[in-house]
Amino acid sequence: MKDGKISSTKKCVVIGSNCFSGSHLVDALLSDGDYQVVGLSRSREKKDFYLPYKSNPNVERLFRFQQLDLNKNAGGLISFLEKEQPQIVVNFAALSEVGISNLEPVEYFDTNCRAVVQLCNHLRTAKYLEKYIQISSAEIYGSCDEYITESAPLRPSTPYAVSKAAADLYLLTLSKNFNFPVTLIRSTNVYGKHQQLYKIIPRTAIYLKKGKQIELHGGGNSIRSFIHIRDVARGILKVLHQDRPKPIYHFSTENAMTIRQIVEMICNKMGHPFKLSVTTSEERLEQDSRYLLDSALAREELGWQPVEDFEKGVEETIDWVESLWQEILGEPLTYQHKI
Repeated sequence: MKDGKISSTKKCVVIGSNCFSGSHLVDALLSDGDYQVVGLSRSREKKDFYLPYKSNPNVERLFRFQQLDLNKNAGGLISFLEKEQPQIVVNFAALSEVGISNLEPVEYFDTNCRAVVQLCNHLRTAKYLEKYIQISSAEIYGSCDEYITESAPLRPSTPYAVSKAAADLYLLTLSKNFNFPVTLIRSTNVYGKHQQLYKIIPRTAIYLKKGKQIELHGGGNSIRSFIHIRDVARGILKVLHQDRPKPIYHFSTENAMTIRQIVEMICNKMGHPFKLSVTTSEERLEQDSRYLLDSALAREELGWQPVEDFEKGVEETIDWVESLWQEILGEPLTYQHKI
């Protein structure tokens, strides 16, 4: 922004702007002020309390939303991009519920792999495109016993992870063979207010308020390193500001905790006895025990580091649930699978 005028803005299309992570990137882009943002999703915009950008002061001036389905209307999406000619495309669109991928693998490969190949095979010849950001997944590495770098071998253990890995390998091939300007973002588990209600942190707070027990698969012993979604959004902005970003960046923290420990923390913060608030069930099929990503490259090259305190972020999410309790009571608390 210069003298209050849009003089150097770039157009950024965010595919999957309705999702938790995509909506937070939209909010970060609008706050930056140097981007005209177009949000794309297969569904209409969600309710305002799921979308942080709705309260951004720049939303009316710098944001537009377009409903388009990456799978069912790929031709319409490509025509839209040709008309808009964005310098930046960021793709969050994915089916991500791991357990369902074991039962519906074709749907996962359609969205997470085939659609990406179809889109980027077109974009590789688009002269207007300066950067393409693909949101990848830590799950493509499989379970990690130590911190791993971006060059670690891929060992996906579920159809979801395989579909994401296949797309990543295709995009890296485009980069090598056609100099396609792609950067892959892999982060550990994201969290924060506005998150889908079935995710572990908001779901725990909701179940406690409703007096329901929280189910701990495998006793809740899986280890995760949670990172606040605002830290990930800041990292993506750092990539967009970089003239020649690397092909892959990890965004992660070192606050590894078991799911059981996280649920116990929330119980303590909300004044509920942990042992009476949980129940144990069998572990999910092919559940990876831990993801440990080394983020040294992002810290050294991008000057990025996580700044959000985990406990404060959890408290912020609890406060969000409590402040919107009446609205949340009318929302589904389980994942709603759509094709």
